[in-house]
Amino acid sequence: MHSAVLQNKKYIKFADKNTVEVIALSRLDEAVKKKDRKAATYKTKGPDGQVVERMVNWPSLTYDEMIALNRSKAGRYNKTGRIPYTCIVDPYTEEELGNGYRSAKAIMEAVKAFRKQLVKEHGKGIARKTVRSIEKALAQARALTAQKQYGKAVAAIKKVESKKKQDWPESLTLKLGDAREDVLKAAKAELEEAELQMAEDKVKGKRFVQKLITRLQGTGLENDAKALLKSASSSN
Repeated sequence: MHSAVLQNKKYIKFADKNTVEVIALSRLDEAVKKKDRKAATYKTKGPDGQVVERMVNWPSLTYDEMIALNRSKAGRYNKTGRIPYTCIVDPYTEEELGNGYRSAKAIMEAVKAFRKQLVKEHGKGIARKTVRSIEKALAQARALTAQKQYGKAVAAIKKVESKKKQDWPESLTLKLGDAREDVLKAAKAELEEAELQMAEDKVKGKRFVQKLITRLQGTGLENDAKALLKSASSSN
């Protein structure tokens, strides 16, 4: 089932646009302890840049995530006691729509039929391509904020928002909103630091603010920095 479906190139392409695969694998902990080659792991970098250890046979998942999935509702659909057990679940109700599929072709045909009805009832969902572009923008914004390039960080968020062609799930819009707040929070903190520097040493403070203004362009805070610079100049 693993090679016939999850490693089937045609199915992988189909699944990227039509389904979300959820796997519940029992006794994985035993396989890991026994160092079974099917439970092998590899190290890679996660979304936050930190090194994570993922499963070779399920390359998008870590061991902890695999264990969590098995303990979730996903592990309770199989009431037959037989494996592998494959079923299609309604993403809105989490009710099982059908089961017993043994091939990639059978799953794809069933998914097409169920999806047609779901789209009719709920409308089109958001494409993975769009989700990836949002996640990429969020990562860029975090990286640019760390580099103190606040204007560019806000621009990265605005760029992905400008491509919006349909309503996005609240979870995604909240992520973008939180990301923008994080950028502005960091920018405001540096602006406060600039004000302190200005009070301690006007010459050094003014140089600091002049450089900061460029990095604040597009955040809405650049005018505050300009006002700070102007007040320092007028008090000379």
